[in-house]
Amino acid sequence: MFIDTHCHIDSYERHAGESFDALLERFQSASFTTERSSAKEKAVASKIAQPEAFIHVACDPADFDRARELSEKYPFVYSAYGIHPEYVETETAEDEARLLEFLAHPKCVACGEFGLDYHYGAETKAAQVKLFERHLQLGIESGKPLVLHLREADDDALAVLRTANLHDRNVHVHCFTGTSEFVEQLLQLDANIFVGFTGIVTFNNAQNVRDAAALVPLDQMLLETDAPYMAPVPFRGKPCHSGYIPFIADKLAEIKNVTVEELYHHCRENTRTCYGI
Repeated sequence: MFIDTHCHIDSYERHAGESFDALLERFQSASFTTERSSAKEKAVASKIAQPEAFIHVACDPADFDRARELSEKYPFVYSAYGIHPEYVETETAEDEARLLEFLAHPKCVACGEFGLDYHYGAETKAAQVKLFERHLQLGIESGKPLVLHLREADDDALAVLRTANLHDRNVHVHCFTGTSEFVEQLLQLDANIFVGFTGIVTFNNAQNVRDAAALVPLDQMLLETDAPYMAPVPFRGKPCHSGYIPFIADKLAEIKNVTVEELYHHCRENTRTCYGI
């Protein structure tokens, strides 16, 4: 069994034009092909599977209510609440107050995602660092595991993390896209570091991610989709959903030179250790 440790169910509904209920029905009926589908397409679709559970991440304050609704409606949906760095110029004190409120919800398993993203926000670097420091402190005080979004900001991210009191804290570095050097430095932090890999690990142009995955110990690896984004090959370019985890697992098992069953076992235990589910 496996858990999608990071997905955005509401965004999937918008991108795919399909409700979560409809997706769940397709999982139950295994209806991911049509009569016109080729034998190859049917073989590929047969690998799609429903996760044991979903960790739905709300990283826009406007989406907090929907996340709580999803977690209360479905026993197998858990929630995480954070404020993405893209909101660095619009976040308010009220947003942070609401964040603290939602972090106390019984189905909330983490604080995040939050962090640094210089890919699109290079002009706001200084402000992002200040926000990251503040959110990191809020997350630490909440006692929840931390979900970090770190994109093209290696040096600043490490500088902030090295000065924070992360001892014995569970930290999920979500959707890793960096270098081998960056992952090695993250793994050396005084924290319980877990590294999440998405469909990017299957992309032809993502050798850096595969190289990084080769360095992450099996007992520090997490499976995630970041749905609806970055669907793995052979679904690249389509809305991603949590049923595509097996394609990510296959690639990671190949990289780690273990069986898929062994990879699932480790990642499931890592999820239990990191998130308590």
